[in-house]
Amino acid sequence: MKKLPILAVLVIAGCTSGPMSQDYQSVMDEKVESPFFYVPPLNKKDYSERNWILLAESQNKNWFYDPYTLSEDEDGVISFDIFIAPREKNTLAQFNPTIVGPYRQKIDCFSNNQWSETLYTQNIVSKGPLVGDIKPVNGSGWVKIAPKTAMAYMRSRLCGRKFIDDQNVNYFLYQDSALPAPISKRAPEEVFDEKENKQLVLAKQEVVLESANTRSPVFYEVINNEVSIVDSKKDVRQLRLSSYILGKGLIKQADYSFTANCQENTYVLTTQGQGAKSSGVIGAKDSLAAIAFNRAC
Repeated sequence: MKKLPILAVLVIAGCTSGPMSQDYQSVMDEKVESPFFYVPPLNKKDYSERNWILLAESQNKNWFYDPYTLSEDEDGVISFDIFIAPREKNTLAQFNPTIVGPYRQKIDCFSNNQWSETLYTQNIVSKGPLVGDIKPVNGSGWVKIAPKTAMAYMRSRLCGRKFIDDQNVNYFLYQDSALPAPISKRAPEEVFDEKENKQLVLAKQEVVLESANTRSPVFYEVINNEVSIVDSKKDVRQLRLSSYILGKGLIKQADYSFTANCQENTYVLTTQGQGAKSSGVIGAKDSLAAIAFNRAC
């Protein structure tokens, strides 16, 4: 008969000190974006109705940005829109559910900090943070840019960088062509052998290579990000450009002068010491001439 009171005490203790049940309504009220992809993507217009050029290439990803959204405020904070796409070859459409974005990106060129639009609500700082708790969650506020990352490389291009043999600071403008995509291997095929009653794995793997570019990529930069006014009445402006071959040595290719007639929507690209390289009316918005014209005018 002494076991009954002890059992009753254990039951009471278990009901009072056990895990608390979570409020169902609070769970339902929490807003969480669906992590599932849609085909076609619901925000396809955000991509197809804008202009995207290659900004950086990491080991497995390509980073594209809209140069017409690039701006800099008086505090040295640059803003731009960007999206990320895998580098591996696939047969999907240009704008497909594997790409991430587009989202607004900001970089503080002086303090080496970045700010990105959050993708998921769990990364947003709570509406009523604790007193003294002002540390932002990674992705929802300003965070340090880690060295040797794609973002650190983008910062050096957009905020300007100085080469050892050059006293000028160059600002990224345009990249012609891209690095070849990395090698990818298809997963081994599994075949069920009914006679042997076991699963067989084919040892041979098919290697898939994207067609490599015949020439190395070339990127163009604006020297000191300066715009000179050649004729104020006709609104003619000029940029000084440099081009480099994208490789291990970053070999300098040539220096240029880009002259833009902002009123007539025309341009002249002159190679230093060689005369005019190209000229005419501004065409496609994702071309070198159109991007340079936008920067100048």
